[in-house]
Amino acid sequence: MGRSLILVTGAPRTATTPVGNMLASARKTVSLYEPLGPTGMRRFQTWFPMAGDPGAQQLGTLVEDLRDLRMRGLKSQQRGGVFSVKRAFLGSRTLHSYRVARLRIGAEHLIWKDPHAIFLAADIAKQGVPVVLTIRQARAHAASYLRLGWVSRAGELYPRWRDRFGRCDIIERFLPDAGEAVTSAALLWRMCYLPFLQQGVLDHVHLVTPDALMQDERACYAELFGKLGLEQSARTRAMLQAPRSDAGNRPSRGTTHDWGRSVAAVNTYWREILTADDLARIHTITGDIEGPILTSMPGTEPH
Repeated sequence: MGRSLILVTGAPRTATTPVGNMLASARKTVSLYEPLGPTGMRRFQTWFPMAGDPGAQQLGTLVEDLRDLRMRGLKSQQRGGVFSVKRAFLGSRTLHSYRVARLRIGAEHLIWKDPHAIFLAADIAKQGVPVVLTIRQARAHAASYLRLGWVSRAGELYPRWRDRFGRCDIIERFLPDAGEAVTSAALLWRMCYLPFLQQGVLDHVHLVTPDALMQDERACYAELFGKLGLEQSARTRAMLQAPRSDAGNRPSRGTTHDWGRSVAAVNTYWREILTADDLARIHTITGDIEGPILTSMPGTEPH
């Protein structure tokens, strides 16, 4: 029997890393870190590829290549325009995860952790590949972008997104303000999750939300492991028992990942930094689809 492939994806800043790490702790399981990302497979030259883009014309071939760890060449392992001696010798997380996965004997499952695959995920789910879809409340997602000082590339992505998924009046209404952090995050959130509703594949993916993890992290993962055919290991249990940062201890500005912080703890600091106008705008951009998605999950609180 061949190795199973499990995709973990979601909009950026929706906990794909901690969820992917937890699943990768399962017995006989290895992981591949963002093979579609900036230091990933050379065949992908577009940012956030979509079906039909170069490298993504044949998704079946992509799935088989990843399952069999056939990367067919990687991009430069340097990032950000600054040369790193460490990266020159050791490579990126993508390369490191690939090497570890290749060396692991007897692995039966491969966790493909990759937010860059979000616009391919609905099509991949249709092919029968298990997809774990991480999703935060849109206001928490926008607050994360604001805290980091990030502006999404929603405006740059939209022409390709429109060609693939069709026009969206709400997105086009707010595109002139896509240079602002909160608006750009809300636009990207809508672009990431609307295709799952449009294509009717929500019942084919495994949704994971910080609210469900907040309610009962162990039970949430136990259910997810069971659905995916994964077996918890001693490492899994240790990770679930590890102390987490307090939810009120908001991460500092510019901190992308806090590896000791609970996934559940990051979903409430939006109250500290978003204004009433911010919340109203986020709701206008995302509210019509956020409710149908989040109300299908236990323990969520849609707008």
